[in-house]
Amino acid sequence: MKKAKLKENPLMSDNKKIKKLKGSKFDSSSEEEVNLKKFFIIVLVIAVLIGGIYFATDFVTKNKKETENSNINTGNINYDIVSVGTILNRPYDNYYVLIYDASNDNSIKYSTLLSLYNEKHSDSDDLIKVYTCDLSNKLNSKYYNVNNDNISNPKATKIDDFDFGEITLLQVKEGKIKQYIEDYEKIKDILK
Repeated sequence: MKKAKLKENPLMSDNKKIKKLKGSKFDSSSEEEVNLKKFFIIVLVIAVLIGGIYFATDFVTKNKKETENSNINTGNINYDIVSVGTILNRPYDNYYVLIYDASNDNSIKYSTLLSLYNEKHSDSDDLIKVYTCDLSNKLNSKYYNVNNDNISNPKATKIDDFDFGEITLLQVKEGKIKQYIEDYEKIKDILK
C-alpha cells in the first residue's frame, strides 16, 4: 500500500519561513551590538553635522550684523583733481592745471608747492584756481611721455595732442591753453 503524502499547509510553511528569517536576522548578540553601534554612530555624525551647520550660520550672521552696524564712511569727491580729458572744460574762465606723476619721487615737491600756493592765497580774491592732474592714473598715463622719447607737445591745442613730461603747468583761459610751462623754477615763480 502506498502511503499517502500529506500536503504541507501553505500557511504553515510561511510561518516557518518567517520564524526562520527572524531567527537568522540576529543570530547572535554580537551582531545586535554591532548594528546598534552603527546606528548610534550614524545618529552622532548627523548631530555633529547639524550642530556644525548651526554654528557656522550663527557665526556668519553675527559677522554680517557687525558689518551692517559698523560706521559707514561716505566717500569724498575731490573736485580739484582732474583727468586729462577734462582739463579744458572746468567751470572757471581762468585757471591753472598742475600736471605731474604722483608716483614720481619729485611729486612731494610739486604737491608742497601747490599746498603753499593754496595756503598763501586762501584769503585773497586774486587766487586763480589750480587743479591737479595725476599722470600715474590709468586714465591719464597715455599722455605721459617720459617713457617714450621725452619730448612733450607744448603746442597742443586739443586733448588728443597732449604729451606731458615730468611736470607741466597749464594756464587755461576760456577753454584754451594760454600758457604751457614745463620748467619747475618758472612754475614755482608763478605759484608763489
